[in-house]
Amino acid sequence: MKTAVPIQSPVEPPHSPTRGWVKGILVLGCLLMAAMWIYYFAFASDQGVYQMQDKSWRVTAEKICADATARREALIDIEGGYISNPTEAQMLQRADIVDESTLILEQMLDQLVAIPVDNADDRDRLAVFEENYRLVLADRRRYTEQLRRFELLPYSETKVAGGPVSNVVLDFTAGVKGNDVPLCSPPGELGGDVKA
Repeated sequence: MKTAVPIQSPVEPPHSPTRGWVKGILVLGCLLMAAMWIYYFAFASDQGVYQMQDKSWRVTAEKICADATARREALIDIEGGYISNPTEAQMLQRADIVDESTLILEQMLDQLVAIPVDNADDRDRLAVFEENYRLVLADRRRYTEQLRRFELLPYSETKVAGGPVSNVVLDFTAGVKGNDVPLCSPPGELGGDVKA
């Protein structure tokens, strides 16, 4: 005689208590992220930290920097190519050219910060720009002093906000929300290692 085998019902996993608070935090996080992006695309200002409000400044600055760039480029001498082991005379010649180029940059900077602007915020922006550009000029002069002592060391820049000082100046002149005057940027012909 056959015995009937009882049919077993499937075993259900034990119920864990629902974690409604976890779902709430996730939903809240998603809502906050959505709100951030909506604010960024719909309401945030397009004005950059370094962007001049007085638009006439940019027009005048472009002319000043174009003239300075042309004067600096007239100094370039690449006839001999890169010299890995320069003589003392060549080091002195390089120091003279860099000093002359730096003088042109200093005159350019003096003219840029003398451009009249119509508000205090722009004057503050120009003061920060000038302060950092003067560090670039000082770094260039420190480099030529080394050359005049016949010390063949790489050019290095003062560190500002975790990077080379020229980064701050570039944010002002040519950054994403800068002033769109790339010719006013520090020239990169000397390199730019960071000096601690």
